[in-house]
Amino acid sequence: MTANFFTTTNSLRGYWSVLLITLILSLVSITVQANNAQEQHFLDAIDALKKGQRHAFNQHKQALQDHPLLIYALYQDYLRNIEHTPNAAIEQFIERYAHTAAAQRLHQHWLKHLAKQAQWQTLLDHAPRFSTDSLQCQIMQAQLQTQPNDVDIAQLQTLWLSLPTHDQACQSIEGFLVAQQQLTSTLVWQKITAAMHANALKQVRSLRSRLKTNEQHQLDTWLQLHQQPHKIAHFNPTNSSTLSAEMVIHILQRLAQRKPEEAAQQLTRLDSHYGFSDSQRLAVQRQIGLRLAYRYDDKAQAHLAQVNQQGADEDTLRWQAQIALRQSDWKTLLDTLSLMPFSERQQPKWQYWTARALAMTNQAAQAQPIYQQLAQARHYYGFLAADQLNLPYQLNGHSAEPAPNLNNLRQTYPAIALVEALFAVNWTVSANREWQHLIQTAAGEDLAGLAAIASEWQQHNIAIRTLAQGKLWDRIDLRFPTPYKEPVMQSAEKNKIQPSWIYGVMRRESAFSPDIRSPAGAVGLMQILPNTARYVGRKIGYSQHQYANLTDARSNIELGSAYLRYLLERYDGNLVLATAAYNAGPRRVDSWIMNDVIAADQWIDSIPFKETRKYVKSVLEYTMVFQNLLDNRYDRLTPLMLPIGQYSATKQLDLP
Repeated sequence: MTANFFTTTNSLRGYWSVLLITLILSLVSITVQANNAQEQHFLDAIDALKKGQRHAFNQHKQALQDHPLLIYALYQDYLRNIEHTPNAAIEQFIERYAHTAAAQRLHQHWLKHLAKQAQWQTLLDHAPRFSTDSLQCQIMQAQLQTQPNDVDIAQLQTLWLSLPTHDQACQSIEGFLVAQQQLTSTLVWQKITAAMHANALKQVRSLRSRLKTNEQHQLDTWLQLHQQPHKIAHFNPTNSSTLSAEMVIHILQRLAQRKPEEAAQQLTRLDSHYGFSDSQRLAVQRQIGLRLAYRYDDKAQAHLAQVNQQGADEDTLRWQAQIALRQSDWKTLLDTLSLMPFSERQQPKWQYWTARALAMTNQAAQAQPIYQQLAQARHYYGFLAADQLNLPYQLNGHSAEPAPNLNNLRQTYPAIALVEALFAVNWTVSANREWQHLIQTAAGEDLAGLAAIASEWQQHNIAIRTLAQGKLWDRIDLRFPTPYKEPVMQSAEKNKIQPSWIYGVMRRESAFSPDIRSPAGAVGLMQILPNTARYVGRKIGYSQHQYANLTDARSNIELGSAYLRYLLERYDGNLVLATAAYNAGPRRVDSWIMNDVIAADQWIDSIPFKETRKYVKSVLEYTMVFQNLLDNRYDRLTPLMLPIGQYSATKQLDLP
């Protein structure tokens, strides 16, 4: 009887448990369907807006009343139909959704619209205290229209100097200054000079009419030589269109970027006429030295040493140090480092090279405490310093902060729900914009929790960006995720390369954003150029669809990994050269390799391209971190950094 009772009771409990689970799953299913339906209402609402179907838009908008996407439906409506939207509706939107980037962007667009409609007082009433450059002219134009007698002329002149002249509102400011006879020749030349140095030639030409006839001829000569600086060799400084010393120095600096030796000759020739000041001569000599250094010309060291004696700056000292590094001139390196400002010398890079130079000049005892200090850090130079003393790497992050309550964060920041909804409808640009606005306005102590939420969404790139915003470097779990593990591991095995290297490249290239595109045309997780993908894809037997579909994660990883393997073979297994070539291209890397053999750490920090220097160090650092995460162990960095010298280029690839 007892047994039957318990059996029956257990059966009932099982029945009710199953029923409860079924009900919960049904509710979840209903919720998911409802969310999907509302997302579709949003997409249909936007489509109706584009087609001008007002009635259909209002119907879809009504279905979004309790959904975060209502914000963007209204935003798009007001943005597209601002001429027919009452000011009160826009004011209400800006106030109600002040926590969003959409409200900020609509606010700016609305103010520009008010300026076009000459609603000057309304514009002034709603102008932000700190406006963007694009709005300053409109705000000042409103003040000119409503309170012309209260305008500060000096402030107006300063604004005119700092902003472009092609904007209609800015042109009205220029017109006001002209009418008040306050647009002096000195002001015009000041703006022209700034534009010339910025190579903003369209702006220069627009200002030409503000000059007198003889000044226009002078400007024409300057413009011609600006574009063809080598013609300074034929310039006669005694003719009627003579240039000022400042203009000539500008031209010589431009010439030095292309033909440094010729610039030196012309500096000497023209100095006899102009009598340049010491600072003017130094400006040209500095440019000559930097250009020679960029080419690693034999004369660069002497030029930079002379410049640094007269007036050293960050660039000239850095290049002099890089040349000393490349030449293994340890004494000169130490002398150069001693000239750097204290804050510069304290950077990990120069601390490491101070220790290396000390050790190479029989001062190992002085180098050791520097290495010990660096070895406590989790970065490229910390790993190299740890290798010098055979100390363990500091790879595991830690955080003393308690785990954040993510539900509380979602209530505190309603923008989270908006961003999630925007990602759900694939409005990634708007979602990223809203997230950036969120992390810039969120409390610092909440950034780790926000990064955790982004990671839950598999939006690793914005999680990484969030942690960087708060300088939360110890959140290794969020800063170094390992998504796409299956294709990474398969590609690593197929190409006989370390998966940690693939992850290191992917982390540096895209921060795990599969849709990202660079200005140069690189696409996807491993930022592959289409021509590289085409060549590699054909070599490994891909169809056109596979090597052309670079936003597909698997295809991108397989193509990028195959290219890494090709580069590793091309450079005889030299990981450093292969990594540099992935960023800068094999042709450039080939041109950076010396005839003499040089240690890899010296070669890396003498790479001419700043971007590639940082890139190689980051990838090597990330590779160590990922190897520890994947294998719970790590190889030492230094043994992976083979010496750099001539290699047997058995494989050639006609790629940039």
